[in-house]
Amino acid sequence: MADLSALALIYDIRGFTAASKRLKTADLGAFATGAHRVVLDLFAAQPPTFVKNLGDGHLLLWECPTGLDQALVEAVVEGAGRARTAFAAFAQAQRRAGLEFPGQVGIGVAFGEVSRSDDYYGRALNLAGRLQNEARPEGLALDGSVFEAVTRRHGELRERFKRAKVHLKGLGSTIVYVDRPFSWARALAPWVKVLAVLALPLAYLALCDAGLGLPAGESLRRAIDAKGWSLLRPVVDDATLRSTADAQRRRLAEALLAARVPGGWFYTSFPTRTPLRPDQAAVEAERRAEEERSLDVWSTSQAVFALLQAPHLGRADYERDLRPVLDVVFGDGRLVEVEGRLWGWRPRHDEVYTQAEPTLWTVAALAAALRRPGLLEGPERAEVVRRLARAQEAAMTFRPLETGAWNIFPQQTSPARYSPYSSALALLALLECRAAGEPWQGDAVRLERLIAETAGFLARTFESGTSPPGWRRTSESSDKVSNGLTLQILATLLRAEAEAGVALPLPVLAAIPDLLVERAAARAHDDYDMGEYIVPFTSHEGRATSGKEGINFLSHPWAIECASRWLARAARVGADAADVVRVRRALGHLVVDVGPEALGKAEGGYIFVASETLIGLSSVPTPESP
Repeated sequence: MADLSALALIYDIRGFTAASKRLKTADLGAFATGAHRVVLDLFAAQPPTFVKNLGDGHLLLWECPTGLDQALVEAVVEGAGRARTAFAAFAQAQRRAGLEFPGQVGIGVAFGEVSRSDDYYGRALNLAGRLQNEARPEGLALDGSVFEAVTRRHGELRERFKRAKVHLKGLGSTIVYVDRPFSWARALAPWVKVLAVLALPLAYLALCDAGLGLPAGESLRRAIDAKGWSLLRPVVDDATLRSTADAQRRRLAEALLAARVPGGWFYTSFPTRTPLRPDQAAVEAERRAEEERSLDVWSTSQAVFALLQAPHLGRADYERDLRPVLDVVFGDGRLVEVEGRLWGWRPRHDEVYTQAEPTLWTVAALAAALRRPGLLEGPERAEVVRRLARAQEAAMTFRPLETGAWNIFPQQTSPARYSPYSSALALLALLECRAAGEPWQGDAVRLERLIAETAGFLARTFESGTSPPGWRRTSESSDKVSNGLTLQILATLLRAEAEAGVALPLPVLAAIPDLLVERAAARAHDDYDMGEYIVPFTSHEGRATSGKEGINFLSHPWAIECASRWLARAARVGADAADVVRVRRALGHLVVDVGPEALGKAEGGYIFVASETLIGLSSVPTPESP
């Protein structure tokens, strides 16, 4: 075995292995033979001492027994430079035949010691192999000794080759000189690890922002919301929110105004949109004819209230159109009075007993009419004030105890079996009277006390330990918590706080943002959210009976009002920045995204759905509001 110095060149056809998988062996073999010939012929003037086929490249070695020869190194480097362009030209010509042959070659040239026996071994060969790999994707790489030798008389080459300190496998840290086309991948290579380190947390943040249930995801979403940085969960801007709510209000108002019977009151439902068989059409026609003959005070008073409390809707005459309905409600003995005692209104025209809901909605409608600027003047206003006092007296039938709770039926066998819904509706009616500047049965102090007691009772019966937290559908401890009823009560309590100074417990306030976010993720209406009351009582006729009432609780309208009032509160007294963003997002989703579906359902079913939807939308400020 002889030790000597040698100049080693190794070239490699890039992509040769991949090409072998898609090309026929014969085609690839013919290409390789021709390509090798093109490269090898460039060194014919300085024949190598040793040539070895490497399959997708060659090793060329020139023994240098007296050291690195200047002419030799210049010739080899010059031939290597021409080999890159010659190989590319040959590959391009071959591609014209329609086959995707490789088109790039990498070359490494090194000088150093080698050992010769049956083959050549040594550092120069290893270094040349590593250098051709450094010349990716294609180019020429030289070790330091070759570079210094070739640039001794060709200084212009120093501008072409870039100096780099690299770590070569098995050879350690080495200075190399590389000439290759510019590559963004190579330029960014030093930053790849840094970018990868940054990209992982950024990707995790993005996934959390998208709403995936990852560890610590909720905390990260809150942090993102607190800064207003979310890209995947946008917040509807105020202008879009307000203009959309205003358009929906106008549409619902027109639909409600068109749902009145010739007598002036309201149908209980909109006409069916589904084609009916002749027998079904006859039944439907008879039902609507019966509604035209018989006033439903519950639906009518609620619809009147919804329309009168709404912001300006662009029709100057609709308020005057509604004014006669207030007379109809009090006509023909509809307000039940027995021996001077007022018992309120029947829930439906065919019932023989009175109930809290139509009575309290009537109180709210009368108060809304009184606080509507310019609607009632002079003797007409005085008459409505008198009727309001009578409706208030009738409403007290459903407040038998001084607990702050209100019942659904009069003279219940168990007065303590309160109705959360009736209590919430009573608070709404009380607040409407206050907003109108009207006392309760002539006593302003009593009105304030009733507001405080009713709101206090509702706040005390809030259950924070349930999932979700809120109010049960009835007073029964085994009944489920209702999403719709909970949002209705929360909206009314927020109004009581803003208008009457009622203090709300922290657990109630703390639950609101999460409840609104959850509702925004749900459908416009729950599949089933009804509270059924079956309570024995004694009617105004002295008849012992068992009343049964099922009340559907809607989530969408009251979620809108709850969100609007919570945001108004946040503007007054402050709130967590993340919660403000979350509630704004929920409100925008409820109005802008869910709104069209909700309006379609509101206009195709019972009147109360349209009325409550209008009430909820009316809490959103108008486009002209500051």
